[in-house]
Amino acid sequence: MNSLIYREKKILHIFSTLKSKNNIYKYLIYVGKKINYSPFFLNKNNLLRGCQTKIWLFFFYKTKYIFILSYSDSIIIRALTFFLTKIYSNNLPINIINYRSFLFKNKILKSFFSNKRNNALKIILNHIRYQAVKYLI
Repeated sequence: MNSLIYREKKILHIFSTLKSKNNIYKYLIYVGKKINYSPFFLNKNNLLRGCQTKIWLFFFYKTKYIFILSYSDSIIIRALTFFLTKIYSNNLPINIINYRSFLFKNKILKSFFSNKRNNALKIILNHIRYQAVKYLI
């Protein structure tokens, strides 16, 4: 569980240094463009439902840990999902299920997220928890 807190605080620290919405946009676009590849998992089985943009999540389980890969056709969402997978990937399923992210409560990021982006990120987090439950069974 501590690794989740540490990773999330590290990401929040990056965003807190950016200070303005404009700098956050620029940074997310920069990161999103860096993740410009065609991953092997872009198929309908890994496509999330309920999001305005296309988001793919791929999960695999190795020695009790869940690993997550993500991709989106939207550059900003691609960067945001990258950060979410950095927080949750390489963790035990029980830690993922029990962890409650404080990412959306951060005042810098909260003002940045539109309702659509916020909903997309909630769908992603719910799907990550759902997959963690499946690995427990």
